[in-house]
Amino acid sequence: MYYRGEVLDFLNMLITDDSAPLMRSRLVFSSKIDVERLKAAVLASAQIVPEIFGHYQADHNRFVVDDQPINDLVHEVTSPYSPENVTFDFINGPQLQLYVIHHDQYDVLQAFMSRLLTDSVGFKEYLYLLAQAYNYDDLAGYVNERRLRPVMTQLQRQFSRPRPHPDLVTNAVKLPHYTGINLRHGGHVMLSSKQFMRVRRVAKAQNVGISEAILAAYAKALQVLTGHTAITLPYPINFRKFTAEPEKTTRIANLTGNVFLTIKVDVDAPFADLVQQVHDLLNVERERAAFLYRLTNLQKMNHTMPIGLMRKVTKRWLAQRPLTYTNFGVVDQQRLKFHGLTVVNCVFSGAFRTTPTMEIAASTFAGTCTLSFNSIGSERDYQLSMKILENIQAQLLVWAQTKLTTTTTAEVAVNAKA
Repeated sequence: MYYRGEVLDFLNMLITDDSAPLMRSRLVFSSKIDVERLKAAVLASAQIVPEIFGHYQADHNRFVVDDQPINDLVHEVTSPYSPENVTFDFINGPQLQLYVIHHDQYDVLQAFMSRLLTDSVGFKEYLYLLAQAYNYDDLAGYVNERRLRPVMTQLQRQFSRPRPHPDLVTNAVKLPHYTGINLRHGGHVMLSSKQFMRVRRVAKAQNVGISEAILAAYAKALQVLTGHTAITLPYPINFRKFTAEPEKTTRIANLTGNVFLTIKVDVDAPFADLVQQVHDLLNVERERAAFLYRLTNLQKMNHTMPIGLMRKVTKRWLAQRPLTYTNFGVVDQQRLKFHGLTVVNCVFSGAFRTTPTMEIAASTFAGTCTLSFNSIGSERDYQLSMKILENIQAQLLVWAQTKLTTTTTAEVAVNAKA
């Protein structure tokens, strides 16, 4: 059975030639999961998203499903086995891999999903669907909407005359690469629920988004470590926000595009000014709707050009992304409930990128925000990546504390006058 791919599936194939285009989630349960029930849930979800069993044919931009061998998708292993060391092949194999890692008193579920099939938001949507199937919820009538056209139609109504993007900055900031034995590393830092509450409060007071603040801190960290004062970073735009979602419809699809922001980091300026700059740059990009211009051209090529020619044309303007940012957003705890189990912790992260490339991922669960990366490189490469995460964390915490102190001082002054 063939399932036609969308144009953003094809785009993700082009920009992930050097690494497995995957996303990872790690769910820690309070007790043991019923593996047979999980397998049944995967098969039930495949009635709605059959592509999870398919391999991807790049020359035809389609997913091919020959059968549904459940044991090729769901694996049982025992701690300290680490599936992070597995090399995934989404071109010749299925688009989903689940590992149940048994510990003495509890289980951990690690899910790996292909970016050829879906984006970060769609990955969460699949896990919610899997939880519904595990809970024996009635999935009759559910459909998965993967088409880009309905989204584009709505976008074109809102942005009638999108303008092409100017030439992107080609001299992107590059991290140093240190010699040594290349190993797989995973790193993360966390903002506790109390710390993250302060960050959210400051962001609301400044009328900016949390994701914008994280990107600003990312740019500042790169400036501190590299000395560059002009940093170009991609910012993900979720196109789902432009259209309503019908009932009993999931959108496990690639419906996220990037706009590229060239952030000018003033060494002496307050961090709040840098966050505001990112916010303003993003507003300009949204108003210009350059992402729609690109999408329109891609959609036309997808229907008129052979895949081989489309690949050549697209690569001419496809921006290389040595440094990327993925926002998984807030994980809905109510939708991620598995019957009889409590999800103690849940963290999302991106692909294993070979240094000096790097992908930072942000996700929030139970009020705690986690920033993470997965990399392939030397020990010194790993330490540099950790420094970037720690710098981002520090910028956000200082920003929150400074603003809170200022607000408190102002309130004291007002009360004194009263």
